[in-house]
Amino acid sequence: MPIHDWQFWVATIVMLAAIWVLKIVLLPKKKGTKTTLTVGGKPVGKKSKPNSDDCGCS
Repeated sequence: MPIHDWQFWVATIVMLAAIWVLKIVLLPKKKGTKTTLTVGGKPVGKKSKPNSDDCGCS
């Protein structure tokens, strides 16, 4: 390997940059979707009113 040649290092940097660009273009990006946790169709974590008849035990 001609590691003392400047052209080797230029070609190596260009190759690594090309791989990096291809990785960005070709690999899918992770897109997360935030959802709320529900139990029985009602969101969890919401405090119920103190005088409510619904005990949440159905």
